Amino acid sequence: MSGRSWLTRASILAAALSLSGCFGWVDNNLTQAPNPWRRLTPADLPVTLPNSPQFPIVAGRTRATGAIYTSYMVVLGNPTTLPGENRLALDVHTLPDSPLGMFVQPPRVFPVPLYSSQTLAETLAREFPGMKAKVADAARRNRYGDYDYAVAQDATNTCVLAWQLLSDHDRMLPRRIEAIRLEYRVCGTDRNPRALLRVFDGMVLTLPETVLEIDDLKRL
Repeated sequence: MSGRSWLTRASILAAALSLSGCFGWVDNNLTQAPNPWRRLTPADLPVTLPNSPQFPIVAGRTRATGAIYTSYMVVLGNPTTLPGENRLALDVHTLPDSPLGMFVQPPRVFPVPLYSSQTLAETLAREFPGMKAKVADAARRNRYGDYDYAVAQDATNTCVLAWQLLSDHDRMLPRRIEAIRLEYRVCGTDRNPRALLRVFDGMVLTLPETVLEIDDLKRL
């Protein structure tokens, strides 16, 4: 960044702070931790899932981080005795609605890219201890585009971890939403991973801001 650009940015920030009189707010927002999780009914979750007797919705949670990140957790039924929670996690990054918010934002609640080879290996080991896990050779596709996934299996159970980052403003996201992170973790007794991915394939986002489907649902 050039000296002129830095000075311009600093001047804008100083002016915004002066006009707002929010020095205390800025200091608090820089160190703000996520709010505690609170319960949501399934009807209040911003996603609709296809009916699944194996993986029904059993609970919902939400929390906010600053004014721009809202996280949701959809807890699903688990037909196995494996440790861990079957779930769909959804993080929505909205743009600040004030000039001050452009400069002062809480830390990002999800990394971009979502995984490196190291963090993915660590996540798979943590989510599926003692199971053999492998990243799929090819991506799958749901209503919102391509997504990656991994499969873990033992003698009687199969698990999947799928992850997807939505950031396409030309075809899908409204300008107010910067990005959406989706992560789906499910274990079941079906040996076919595709059967476990049907819920993720068929989900429909129902956020207040319309998210367009960029393609018809295609089952691979």
